[in-house]
Amino acid sequence: MSQSKFTLYRVFKFQIKETIGQTFSNSLCYLILFIFLFSLNCSEKKPDSDPSATIGLLGINAGTQTDQGSNDGKPGEVLPPIPPVVGPPAAPGQPLNAPVLNNPQNQVTEAPLAQDQYKIYGKILVNNISFQQPVHNQTTITAYMGRRNLKLEPDGTVVNALEFRTLTPGNPNPDGNLWFSFLHRSNEKYRLLLVARNEFGSSSKEINFFHNRDCIGAPLAPATVGDCNDHCMGASLVGAQMEFHAKYRHPGDIGHLWLDISGYSPRGGAPILESNVTTYDFDPAQPPLPPGFQSVTTTMFEHGKHHMCVELQSFIFFEDGNGFHQNLLVDKMRLE
Repeated sequence: MSQSKFTLYRVFKFQIKETIGQTFSNSLCYLILFIFLFSLNCSEKKPDSDPSATIGLLGINAGTQTDQGSNDGKPGEVLPPIPPVVGPPAAPGQPLNAPVLNNPQNQVTEAPLAQDQYKIYGKILVNNISFQQPVHNQTTITAYMGRRNLKLEPDGTVVNALEFRTLTPGNPNPDGNLWFSFLHRSNEKYRLLLVARNEFGSSSKEINFFHNRDCIGAPLAPATVGDCNDHCMGASLVGAQMEFHAKYRHPGDIGHLWLDISGYSPRGGAPILESNVTTYDFDPAQPPLPPGFQSVTTTMFEHGKHHMCVELQSFIFFEDGNGFHQNLLVDKMRLE
């Protein structure tokens, strides 16, 4: 039997060596072919790049609109710091005023179905953009969208943007008006910065917004959900931090108890609270647990702070002289 196993091993080992050799030979052929084709491609003269396709942030061409962010119009990764977007100087006869923005109008709605077949996005529209005094046609108006850490630095640099777009009075939208729209995730917090700039000065407006898709009617934290004479959950401010807790009123004289709390995104179910649990096990050397309350607390993950609502869950399980008992409490709570 051992001789037979040894023979099979030698055959298997030989086949592996043969396969490796054949694979290496094929790979070498493909490598030589790739080098040959690459050398042919490099030998061709590359056409000059179209200067009109290049958009500079410092000195955009007249009639040029910048549009940077994700290609599908939906928020992507955080962009690198964005320097001030500056247009050409005023043409002769144009107003020589610094741009002082009036308060724009904004509205947040569900994203169009054609752009959001899974119904997970909202859409913000910022319009009726105007100035306290006339400005020249090359004044840039740039809208930046990001999370709540989106910030305009003193030198005009914008950090933590997810997307940004620029218009000028001389190059507005196709309908002739100045407005911006962005898609964004529902149930999450965002900020929009509107910055107007020309060679005479700049001004800005800030809008904090969100699209509430799944927590309409939910209580706003700090709040409590459930029946605290039985099983409830809540949120409260402790200093500058929001804490979440679950509480259960037990009958006492129990053998085992498990009480936990967790929190998730209402759409998608991603955890946004750190799950926590408290337990009790009867110890014969100690007095029985008297009737009373058992509670557990937790806090939010850092990424959870982007969310404007949370689905809270708390599970209670205990054993006493009457058997096993359990209950799952689920409810939503707005964080903004």
